[in-house]
Amino acid sequence: MGRDAELADLTALALAPGGQRVLTLTGPVGAGKSRLATALFDGVAREFTDGGQYLELDALDAAGPGADLPAAIVAGLGLDTPPRSRNLTPTALLASHLSDRDFLLVLDCGSRPPDGVAALVDALAAAATGRLCVLTVGTEVLGVYGERRLQLAPLPVPGPGDAADLARLEQVPSVRLLVQRTRAVRPGFRLTEENREAVAELCVRLDGLPLAIELAASRLKVSSPRALLDELNRYSGVLRGTAADTMSPHLSMRDAVAHGWARLAPPTRTLLTHLAVFASTFDGSEVSGVFRLPADDAQDALEQLVDSSLLLSQEQADGSIRFRMLRTSRAHALEELERGDALRAVRADHAAYFLRQAHEAVPRLNGPEQAETLRRFGHWHEDLLVALEFLANVGDADAAASLAVACAPYWLMRGQVRAAVQRLTAVAPVVGSCRPQVTAAALSALGEAELLAGNPDGAARRLEAAQAQFDALGDLAGAALVAELRARTAQARRDLPAAVRLLHQAQQAREALGDQRGRAVVLRHLAEVCRDQGDTARAARHAGEAVRVLEEVGDARAAAQATLVLAGSLTAPDDRDQVERMARRSLLLLLELGDLPALPPGLVVLTETLTAKHGRTGDVWERAARVLAAASELEERVGGGTAGWPEAVRETLAEQARERLGDEAFESAWRAGRALTAAQAVREAVAPVARSLVHPLFADDSTNALTRREQEVAALVAEGLTNREVARRLGISEWTAVNHLRKVMRKLDCASRVQVANRVLRTREAGETEGDAGAAGNRTARSASR
Repeated sequence: MGRDAELADLTALALAPGGQRVLTLTGPVGAGKSRLATALFDGVAREFTDGGQYLELDALDAAGPGADLPAAIVAGLGLDTPPRSRNLTPTALLASHLSDRDFLLVLDCGSRPPDGVAALVDALAAAATGRLCVLTVGTEVLGVYGERRLQLAPLPVPGPGDAADLARLEQVPSVRLLVQRTRAVRPGFRLTEENREAVAELCVRLDGLPLAIELAASRLKVSSPRALLDELNRYSGVLRGTAADTMSPHLSMRDAVAHGWARLAPPTRTLLTHLAVFASTFDGSEVSGVFRLPADDAQDALEQLVDSSLLLSQEQADGSIRFRMLRTSRAHALEELERGDALRAVRADHAAYFLRQAHEAVPRLNGPEQAETLRRFGHWHEDLLVALEFLANVGDADAAASLAVACAPYWLMRGQVRAAVQRLTAVAPVVGSCRPQVTAAALSALGEAELLAGNPDGAARRLEAAQAQFDALGDLAGAALVAELRARTAQARRDLPAAVRLLHQAQQAREALGDQRGRAVVLRHLAEVCRDQGDTARAARHAGEAVRVLEEVGDARAAAQATLVLAGSLTAPDDRDQVERMARRSLLLLLELGDLPALPPGLVVLTETLTAKHGRTGDVWERAARVLAAASELEERVGGGTAGWPEAVRETLAEQARERLGDEAFESAWRAGRALTAAQAVREAVAPVARSLVHPLFADDSTNALTRREQEVAALVAEGLTNREVARRLGISEWTAVNHLRKVMRKLDCASRVQVANRVLRTREAGETEGDAGAAGNRTARSASR
């Protein structure tokens, strides 16, 4: 189930022209390797002239105790030893028998170590002159020349959003298997609105591992998915069953995990157990750093564990490799660490490493390495949270607060504003026992988080306390940052004079420090305030200077933010093309970097420009309603607070869109927009505008407005096309085109085709003027925001 792609790949390799001598199907214990190999054998053995044989090596051993592997396989194949071959070894006999055959040999290693298998397969492949394909099935690679490995991963599990759609959830392979196996023991079981989230979470918790799913299904005979999840969180040993529940020789996940670890050398087993401290994926440098291993030793150990299917590896977009443990293995390892009283020490090493990494990475968020640093933070996210929890639990207030402060910029960028407030609030009660520098930084970070969460009053209190701390310490950089945040708070409260005063204060501090990047960021904020005051010329000057400096220092994210401020400050009709290009480029970059709070005001800037340029087309107003709705929903979710100019323009544009589209069409577009993801909203906003043929409203009475199809017919009539040509152009019948034209003539009170054409041309000319007037109307929102 759910293995169509893997079976197709395996089949293609087995039947490839020229033959693939040695195939190895590996994967974790319980991944379903034997079932897949059986399906392959049943499907392709007949394609080999001399057929094939599927041998389970464990069964061969049971049939002939003490017999060596080649002799057991000779017996399994039913070979008679001819007189002239009696002096041959079993391996030589097998090589002689199979060398010129068109044959598929499957060796299912089961629990057998692959040592003897590797030498045998190597000898068979070396002697073969025909199309001999040897497929071995096990947890480990053979390590022979020419071996082609296929690693069988667990079944796909539900992704984000899958649980919200019952029909989509039912098609996820791990869910299908769980439902099927549960029905075998509990016939009435089915996916419902009530249990869908628990079922999805259960499949994720089991990593999509077929054996774990089968054992879980056996428990669901007398338990609900939610209750089983609670049991698993308390004790991983609940996953056990009988021979009636699974075809696997392992009747519990605990036994399966122990079997996979049995042949590891003590140092490697110790490392594998310690790797359970990672909450998510990890790479060689992180393993080396946490456990203080030489880089080469760490890499060698990881390769060995991957070859033994005890770790899964995945190539990243940048070409790097990251590793992860299955959750079932991780739970087993954590229990081992806890029993041996080693867990606290390992967690301490883990937390210390990630605290160092986070502090070293934060400065790189504001320079040329920011994209790579953001990717690293994304990989570290869960481990940083685990480290934060550990430091708080052991009472290391200074380290916990310091780590939370280091993580805050990433959390806020990713739109985790409410979570950031909660995490920073959790360390706030103990900041008094921290070093003064840490206390001030924690108050500043919490103030920024509360500001983005829409609580300017709470933010003001935190920031004033932070300001006092930084002033007492004589920390000019910290005081400058807090002044900027207080200015943004004043802007959110509509106290623009106070915002200007605080920004000038911050600017002086940045200049005294020689901090060109910091000064440019202050200029960007000052441009925003000037824009809110209606002084767009000064706003454009400040924003333009900020963009120049930020591009020079390589801060692409801050430069894109400043570019959007500049774009929103350019008001002349001749600037529209430039504004459109700047806004598109900046939105795409910010989306790529994952700066979610910066997207809503950018979407407003681009929408204002598009409606000003193409305001006579109905499609643009539909798009405007969707994009503005998406911006509003995104802002509610990720924070940011588009106060001042963006908020006023958004409201004005929304009112105009409602007037153009009518209440029903506007509400429909608005609902559709609120369902868009951030990526979908940006893609819709930056898509090229297709010019409509005509203005959306021909009639004075909006109840007589033309439909989109009627507009298309009218526009083509204005181009001089006949009814037949109109029909051919639109892909409709001629009679349908005639009916549409009659409706157009009735709605527009026209008695002839010529009158319709003249009406279209006059409307186009009026639309050009109206588009310019609409742009001026949009810009009046600037003064309304003051």
